Amino acid sequence: MRNKRHWLFLLVLIATALRFQGLFANSFHADEALFASWARLIGVWRDPLLQSQVVDKPPLLFYVQALFYPLLATPAPWVARLPGLVASLLLVPLTGRLVWELYRDTLATVAAAAFVALSPFTIQFSATAFTDPLLVTLLVSAMVGQSVGIRDRGSGIGGRRSVLAFLLFASGVLFGLAVATKHQAWLFLPLLLGLGWLGGWGWAQWRRWLAGFLLPLLALIAWDVARGGGSTLWSAQMQSYGGVRLAWSWELWPRLAAWGELWQVLFGSPVLLFLLLLALPPFLALLIYHQDWPTAYDQLFVLFLLGYGALHWFLAVPVWDRYLLPVVPILALVLGRFLSRLVAFLGPEVPRPARSWLAPALLGFLVLMHLPGAWSARAGGFAVGGRPGADSGAREVAAFLDDSPYGTVLYDHWFNWQWRYYLFDTGVYVNWFAHPAGLAEDLRVFGGTDGERYLVLPDTPLARPVLRAVAAAGYEAQPLLTTGEMVLYVLIGGAETVPDG
Repeated sequence: MRNKRHWLFLLVLIATALRFQGLFANSFHADEALFASWARLIGVWRDPLLQSQVVDKPPLLFYVQALFYPLLATPAPWVARLPGLVASLLLVPLTGRLVWELYRDTLATVAAAAFVALSPFTIQFSATAFTDPLLVTLLVSAMVGQSVGIRDRGSGIGGRRSVLAFLLFASGVLFGLAVATKHQAWLFLPLLLGLGWLGGWGWAQWRRWLAGFLLPLLALIAWDVARGGGSTLWSAQMQSYGGVRLAWSWELWPRLAAWGELWQVLFGSPVLLFLLLLALPPFLALLIYHQDWPTAYDQLFVLFLLGYGALHWFLAVPVWDRYLLPVVPILALVLGRFLSRLVAFLGPEVPRPARSWLAPALLGFLVLMHLPGAWSARAGGFAVGGRPGADSGAREVAAFLDDSPYGTVLYDHWFNWQWRYYLFDTGVYVNWFAHPAGLAEDLRVFGGTDGERYLVLPDTPLARPVLRAVAAAGYEAQPLLTTGEMVLYVLIGGAETVPDG
């Protein structure tokens, strides 16, 4: 356990092996398809400021993705996932570095990195086009810069002092880039402020950090103003959420149960989660009993986890898996510290010949508990993050329509964001309809114009009212392709019978 660099290198290799399959096997979730379509608009310089789009997320990821498209000269979906994959792999050693800078504890460092490398959450979110993998890596990078300044504050002169000043500046820049990636970065500001306060930062340290933070923040504000002349980004985010409110009392238990299921996936093993819950009371007791600097950092991270969980429970925000991803490295740090404390507590009670094996044995147990879940996550086995069937079959439908001539119309209600990416450079016009009556009216008015008309519906009873409306408009819907969760129909005029619903 002495050479942590060898362990971290091995963990990065394992993480790469577990994540590589998803880069090509996974398909786009609707949000991923939307984000990738924005990146393509930027990459081909069709709309570099996304002025034609209702953007409710900060744009850093989209511009990073836009760089990869011309570099790799292909519009394949895996290109949009590359930034997330790179960020996910960097997260493994960055988490270890954060733990090492704060605690100088090899076991805690390796255990935290192993948790990040093997958690089903990080595996399935790695090869995705979501904003969250980049967000998490930037947040942990900012904390690493802070922790180096905390560990070495006041030491050295001349060049060494200038290096520390640069790291504090870089930490601010990295947090600003996290804010430019996703609004949820603001939730981590109290944690970074707490780290600086525990590190005894004075105005000189905070001034350097704030100077770095303001650079990307001002760039984000300038981008938003250039697009629409105001704070369109934040207002679009609030409209997407429908506002933020406290959860009603009758919502609390279902929300807690839903979050609990996601936390179980995060650990990847119900046995491991159960054992950790059993050991939680003595660990919290140690945090209260001990009064030293490492314990102070432990208390800060535990309080942040509790506050983060309570906020997402009591506020009526959606119970989405991606909201848990940012706390994985924090949870990994706390878990690593727990194992280290457990070794320190049990060490005197273990016979001396076996004492040197205690830390590797506990670390091995952690890895063994994670391996089944990690292997399943490799193939998208959990209902989180990226999965092979996330696009519901949109890729196959788009491939079927790829060579359609201009004037071809695809009617859709349920899968609109998918077509923004998959039909980006085709002659197919996607016509979104709000309800079956709206589709029927459109067919009556425009059905006689040139061009084939297609309809895509979910392969569920939800399709029946739409098919009845098509028949009422004088058209017959003939199924052409069934794939994933959707069915593609071609609409043929002159039908006189209503299909059996």
